Amino acid sequence: MKLPKPSIAAAVLALLAATAAIAAPRVEIAISQAKEVVQVKGDKRESRFVPAKEVTAGDVVEYTLAYKNTGDQPARDAVIDDPIPKGTSYLGASAAGEGAEITFSADGGKTFAPAARLTWQVRLPSGQTETRSATPSDYTHIRWTVREIAPGAAGHVTFRVRVN
Repeated sequence: MKLPKPSIAAAVLALLAATAAIAAPRVEIAISQAKEVVQVKGDKRESRFVPAKEVTAGDVVEYTLAYKNTGDQPARDAVIDDPIPKGTSYLGASAAGEGAEITFSADGGKTFAPAARLTWQVRLPSGQTETRSATPSDYTHIRWTVREIAPGAAGHVTFRVRVN
């Protein structure tokens, strides 16, 4: 199976701070993915991540979104949104990003909240809707808000999924 991969266009970067027209931040993003390879040696289990091109059901894939501010001004409150790739399920508590606030969506990226407060609407057989707490398998998008990226600074955010 081809590796489910968000396009760079899918990783939306929005700068919420207004900047002058001649001096501005410019944040570039590159996406890479690696799959987990597990080796068992005797009674010891070792895992590592290797670049992935093909995956099969059950594989764990780690996505890394590397960012760099190539502009001449700090990027403040930079937002990186990324959808959970089709055909995969987010692995709970795997999103990371140093210095980033991490929130999730369970409604296709319309609203975001921290995992502990994320809810979604479920349509019941009766036709009524019910609000339920979202579980990691319900997540559709991840958002990282990086408070500041200085000119020339770089970093990365990550998350893991399991291929369905």
